[in-house]
Amino acid sequence: MGKKRLKTYIEILFIIVAILWMFHEVGGRFYLPLSEPDEAAWIYSGYYFNLYFLKFDLSHADWVDYDAYDHPPLVKYIIGGTLYLNGYTFDSLDAKKLWQSIPMDQYLVYYRLLKSKFPDHILRVTRFVIFGFAFLSLVFLYIFVRKLYGIISAIVCTSLLITNDIFVRLSTQTIADPVLLFFFIFFIWLCSQYVKSGKDIYILGGFILSSFAFLTKLNGLILIFVLFFVLFFKNRFSIRRYPYKGLVVGFLGFLFITVLLNPFFLKTGIQGLVVMIDHRVTHLQLQQEIFKSSALPSLGGRLIAEIDVIFFKYSKMAQVTGIPFELILFVLGISYIILKRDVILFAMLTFFVVAPLSVLPINWVRYYYTVIPFVYVISAASLNLFKTSENPLS
Repeated sequence: MGKKRLKTYIEILFIIVAILWMFHEVGGRFYLPLSEPDEAAWIYSGYYFNLYFLKFDLSHADWVDYDAYDHPPLVKYIIGGTLYLNGYTFDSLDAKKLWQSIPMDQYLVYYRLLKSKFPDHILRVTRFVIFGFAFLSLVFLYIFVRKLYGIISAIVCTSLLITNDIFVRLSTQTIADPVLLFFFIFFIWLCSQYVKSGKDIYILGGFILSSFAFLTKLNGLILIFVLFFVLFFKNRFSIRRYPYKGLVVGFLGFLFITVLLNPFFLKTGIQGLVVMIDHRVTHLQLQQEIFKSSALPSLGGRLIAEIDVIFFKYSKMAQVTGIPFELILFVLGISYIILKRDVILFAMLTFFVVAPLSVLPINWVRYYYTVIPFVYVISAASLNLFKTSENPLS
């Protein structure tokens, strides 16, 4: 009883310190001037909230404009709704078209022009809303890791994340990645519940979250593949064991939500997905040509850059001690996955770490934002490597 009470006190103390630390780190960042050009782009794209929710004009030509398929609309709705509640709306794409007319490598030159399109206080408000998703991601991550791998693993994982400069800095910018991370973590928790219980309700929830992730960013579509991966392993590779009723209902729900909230597909159908993928590939190739010093064309170059960024350059522990503890824990974490046959960690490693890092186009920290939390989960889970009790998800 005394040991259990001590763990409770330690956990409460950690949660208080973690919250105070997080808000101390991000507090002043809401008031920083515009420094990331993408923040302006997302704020300008808030026009689509006006077009969808205020005008409800689903047949408007702007639904097939460049900006309609440059990114899915969910974060545009969130930001546009935030603007609207603060008495500001964009009623046309003029501001976004101005942003598009500026060459990629000259955004800072046009800084004042970009900033002039929205009031100063708006940037603080949109940043706070996006940070809300980042903070909820952190909460869900702690709960998820604690329930599956214990208090110590949860504390280690959360501590690594809140001291990571990439996570702290990008969580206070008006970009889509914190929203996507929230859906990723919520989704992986649902998958873990399905593996434990086998209940179809978690499959349905997985499809719904997959649609929201896909409505956030194009790479959110990967959750559909993760869902079938988990189903495949949960049901011992037997197709006959699949919960077909849940799959049919879930997939129809995925299609309904995706099309309902993205009128781009009402006009283009399934061909719209091809358009979005082709545009994204072309855009990334253009970025690689313009920012050649940051481009990662080879697999070997990506691996070197990724190890440096994740385990050395932005690791507080490595900076202080010179020892890459996260890298050591991560390697042990891979061993833990193999030994314990942990389906959820294997899904994380495959789809949320290896897959995005293997195609990383440019060595920009933003592309690591949704990868690093899952690296830390795998690293923290390795602390259970020598436990004798069976993992409930193996």
